[in-house]
Amino acid sequence: MERTITLREYVTAGLVAGIAGGALLVAFLSAVQLAHGLPPSQLAANNFTFLAAMVLGDAAYLNPAAVPIGIAVHFGVAVAWALGYAYAARSQPPLLARPWVSGAAFGLVVYIFMQIILLYAGLYHRPMPDVLGAQLVAYIVFYGMPVGLIVARAFRRCAASAPG
Repeated sequence: MERTITLREYVTAGLVAGIAGGALLVAFLSAVQLAHGLPPSQLAANNFTFLAAMVLGDAAYLNPAAVPIGIAVHFGVAVAWALGYAYAARSQPPLLARPWVSGAAFGLVVYIFMQIILLYAGLYHRPMPDVLGAQLVAYIVFYGMPVGLIVARAFRRCAASAPG
């Protein structure tokens, strides 16, 4: 007898997947920026001040709390997307059958929707081809796939612990 996944298990899977995927995405993009010559001392400001500015406006660039706010925004959005994926996987079990593929597709969807959000916010800038490639790899390989794999593993573990 198969049991359903509880709300607690669903939320836990989404939280873990979102935090892990968000951390991997930032780590990869940071490594790319370092490889392109960005000084390590500017990494946090470069990665997170823009995110804070999306919420606070241009005043964030002068706000000393911009980096922590940007970190909170980044991980809040990463967890929200992962919770959405976990919900979809909970209601569409075929997503769990091939987590590599469904996770990659999810990462691409997240990237496209985030670009649409930037476009509507008036903050979109067409990336150069090398930057676009790095962003796609970041979202597909370092965010989408880990989210897909973590959620699939968590849900399999829940199913395995079913009494019976």
